[in-house]
Amino acid sequence: MAVVRMRFTGTGTGQTYIDLAKALSLQERKLHRQKKLYTVYGGFFVDGSQNEGVISRVNLNTAPNTWTARTAVNRGFRIWKKMISDTIQNSPGLKPGKYNDFKVYLNNSHGSAPLLPKDAHGEDLYLASSPEWAYSVITSEDPAEDNSGVRLPSDAFNLKIVGPKSGGVQNEANPLGWTRVGLIESWLNTRPRVDASEPEPSPDHAADPLANLFDESDADDDRIVVIEAEGDQAPYDEVSMFGINDTTQTGDYNLQRQSVATSTKQMPVAPIHGFQALCGLVQVDVTSVDGDWELVLDVESVGEEF
Repeated sequence: MAVVRMRFTGTGTGQTYIDLAKALSLQERKLHRQKKLYTVYGGFFVDGSQNEGVISRVNLNTAPNTWTARTAVNRGFRIWKKMISDTIQNSPGLKPGKYNDFKVYLNNSHGSAPLLPKDAHGEDLYLASSPEWAYSVITSEDPAEDNSGVRLPSDAFNLKIVGPKSGGVQNEANPLGWTRVGLIESWLNTRPRVDASEPEPSPDHAADPLANLFDESDADDDRIVVIEAEGDQAPYDEVSMFGINDTTQTGDYNLQRQSVATSTKQMPVAPIHGFQALCGLVQVDVTSVDGDWELVLDVESVGEEF
């Protein structure tokens, strides 16, 4: 196991994003694939505020680290991989780029230029333009048609883990259709719903002669009613889940809080607790900072497969 220490910087309040796979690839000069579970062992937050009495706070949020979220990401990966494979098979001589990889956004606010690690002076770790890190594009084989029956341009969109799909249904006024599709939402929409009536008990079950064959008293009748009533519905929301439980597409909705650090002018350095980040995607939400800040994270260089 190797632990990599990375330093990120920013100014003032607001929400920014870190893609740990991209940051590790840059600093370690090696492709780190995004579709892994990355472990942050800890770190520290340095507050550059100069105002007395200001309590600054940084919230570190990630996608929910649940089996449903991991399953949804895996489903998206399989679909992307099949799209690439089918296209290559139908196009002799076509080869994907050497560093072609499955990459998704965290949510709708996650931009294509997340924070990158800096050196001790605050300089970038690259000299030329930012290294390539293109988020995966899915292109639909089923584009819509306009009122004249003319096929519209293929519907191409990116993927994000949490939140509802953004953009709009492809139509003549919006030929590009969706801009980002939520993996958790898409997975749930393709799952069969749990039928609360199954197994559906017979209304005459308690009075059935065979059911009462060994019933020396009326106790079993009461027990049957209880058995049929208890546990006949799922212990979770059947039409939603953590990751799409709110239709708001911005902010920290649908994300999981992983660590919080607070600091003041007198105590500007605050520790960061360890956590795991699905696909290495972290939202950095800084409040009440009126100056520069820095965030140092110790990250395991080899992500965990899921």
